[in-house]
Amino acid sequence: MSFLNIISQVLLYFSVSVLVGSFILLLVPNRYRPDIHFSKRLMLISAIFIPVCAFFSVLDIVLYIAPRLGLMESFTLVLTSYTVGVAWSFTLLASIFLVLFIIFTYSTEKKSFAYIGTLLTLGIILTVAWSSHAGAMQPSLGIISDFIHLLAASVWVGILLIIALFSKNNQNWLAFLDWFSLVAFGCLTATFLSGIVMSDILTDGYVKSWTISYGQGLLVKHLFLLPVLFYALINGVIVKYKLRKDDRFNPLPWVRLESLLLFIIFAITAVYTQQAPQVSSLTNETISPLFRLFHGTIIDGVQSVGFAVNAYTVCFFFIALLFLGLMILTYKKASHLASFFFSCLFVLSAYIMLMVSVVLR
Repeated sequence: MSFLNIISQVLLYFSVSVLVGSFILLLVPNRYRPDIHFSKRLMLISAIFIPVCAFFSVLDIVLYIAPRLGLMESFTLVLTSYTVGVAWSFTLLASIFLVLFIIFTYSTEKKSFAYIGTLLTLGIILTVAWSSHAGAMQPSLGIISDFIHLLAASVWVGILLIIALFSKNNQNWLAFLDWFSLVAFGCLTATFLSGIVMSDILTDGYVKSWTISYGQGLLVKHLFLLPVLFYALINGVIVKYKLRKDDRFNPLPWVRLESLLLFIIFAITAVYTQQAPQVSSLTNETISPLFRLFHGTIIDGVQSVGFAVNAYTVCFFFIALLFLGLMILTYKKASHLASFFFSCLFVLSAYIMLMVSVVLR
């Protein structure tokens, strides 16, 4: 079930992002965005996929307790008594309303369609946040922080995905980048602040969490944000400068690269959210296999995790800087695939630098 859960979470985040991005861009006047082909079919599929993908978390719990209570009784119990089951019921209800709404009222011209669609999608995001780890551990603060986190990420990723996949031309790119740069900055700020709150709820300490699989995923996700910020800066500043100098310049490949990295972050999130966010004590069974690669056998009873600079730290620090320089160089040469490749190597080098710097006390 774990693999299916991961795939379902990726598709869930993708579906939510498609809907959020589509409805927001439908609200934006044509003169402030490129011409876009809005797909009714994709919106319908996304709305249908949301409850289907969210159901896998419910099914996982049902199958876990079914050997003791029976399948139907377990299913009824989870839907009526477990937070994830009750939340999914509301996800299903809101998704049904959204599907029917898209089928019978779809319009790319009426703003009312986009407004109501946005509200229904916000309701769905709230139900997803309700069923999250943070929501289960601290109902009020956890749900609010997870809602803001998922909403901000969905707005950022969703707009980029729709623009990257369905733009018909390069018209109005300057006008689009003027307002989207501010939106992306706002989404980044909201994601950062809500992420801090969620980390405080879910982990015993950010660095200490690296010893378990949940924390490893969190670290890799944050490292991938660094190249995302690099390309966001390119799209928000340098691309705008080039468009003012040359209106034939095509910014779409760099927008696609940013959206690809953001989607990778969504995929990483789907993987680590399937892991337990906290463990009562560090043992050989609870330590992440990735962390053990760097530190061998872990002695039970480790109390804290810190840093110590060594020769390996310095070595991988300069390797990471090298790949950062290559990212900049390949941008200047307009080599998109090479830039993406060096972005991944930069993340890998930074990850190894941090792992070899960790000391256990």
